[in-house]
Amino acid sequence: MNNGKKTILYLITQSELGGAQRYVFDLAINLKQEFNVAVAFGSPRFGEAGEQGEQGELADKLKQIVGTGQCPIPTYYTLPHLKRAISPINDFLAFIEIIKLIKKIKPDIIHLNSSKVSILGSIAAKTCSLFRVPPAAHRAVGQACSVIYTVHGWVFNEPLPKWQKLFYKYAEKFTAKFKDKIICVSEHDRQTALKEKIAPENKLITIHNGLPPINFLSRDEARQKLFFQINNSKFKIQNSKFIIGSIANLYKTKGLEYLIQAANIIKEKSLILNSKFLILIIGEGPERKNLKQLIKRYQLQNNIILAGRVGNAAELLPAFDIYACPSVKEGLSYTIMEAMQAGLPIIATNAGGNPELIEDKKTGLLTETKNPQMLAEKIMQLINNSDLSQPLGVNAKQKANNEFGLDKMIEKTREVYL
Repeated sequence: MNNGKKTILYLITQSELGGAQRYVFDLAINLKQEFNVAVAFGSPRFGEAGEQGEQGELADKLKQIVGTGQCPIPTYYTLPHLKRAISPINDFLAFIEIIKLIKKIKPDIIHLNSSKVSILGSIAAKTCSLFRVPPAAHRAVGQACSVIYTVHGWVFNEPLPKWQKLFYKYAEKFTAKFKDKIICVSEHDRQTALKEKIAPENKLITIHNGLPPINFLSRDEARQKLFFQINNSKFKIQNSKFIIGSIANLYKTKGLEYLIQAANIIKEKSLILNSKFLILIIGEGPERKNLKQLIKRYQLQNNIILAGRVGNAAELLPAFDIYACPSVKEGLSYTIMEAMQAGLPIIATNAGGNPELIEDKKTGLLTETKNPQMLAEKIMQLINNSDLSQPLGVNAKQKANNEFGLDKMIEKTREVYL
């Protein structure tokens, strides 16, 4: 990559496409003309048959770009031993893999994403600087590359055992010394870092995530497309008066169990709506089995569909009447921003950066985390009051278009690089 341009190496722990992976993809694709860009990631978070390493969704999207012939970059690499779970042997081997990759690429900027790779990557970068591995361009030989870290929600705020929370908190605090700048995707995360004394204030900056305009399908087209993508669900969708949608990987942090519990409360409270409301959850993940058991326990098989992965899910948002985000931990949710752009009435928990997107009773409704009773009440409030739900959707769309554009995110990140 010795062509006079600076080189950026994006490191991320997982290759399945969540918010952090989307963030990396957007930066890599939009900055590939100005910089040499390389992306490296580990194996998938959960082991589905045939899904190994570079067969993850992020790799697939990068392959498509490379295959267009538009530009020979971004280049991508897999780090087979880089996994999300703590594993001393795999973590050490992943550390060695990262060092080898840094020596090979000689980046001017290393941009870390997710807690695991932020810890391993920053220590690897420091190790390389001690052994004088020079960046590729525009820097003196022996001068260390810049290390940027984007926090997509602090991992020590996740529902983890106490020892893991403490481990990650102190690991983040220790490795912050090796980072030149820490980008927080929400002001909530920046304030958390200051409160927990993770890093000094001059290292922390808030840059909200951003989205390009989305080409949404019409309501009828979106519902028709869902009919064909979800097996045996046509009858349920066609006969549902209200569809409450959620797009999320099936992780514990997404709080989907509370949305299921809220559905049970709605079912018990309203016999009229019993057969006419549907909750449709798009996404896949390790919590599928537990969520299916919960649906069965409450006898909600006719009211809740776990749709699995659906391609281009954002364009199908008009199929929903209401969008729900029951997360217990968030950075700054892309799916909420997509629902805002679609003009949907939104109910979201007050987790992480959600209140920076949803202003209660103005651009949506906020509810407490882990509170299915309150979530059910908010859903019923929107179902029964179109005079409330319609203005919320209009205001949300306006805010999304004015404040959370992709160009704004790219420009602010470019300023950090330069």
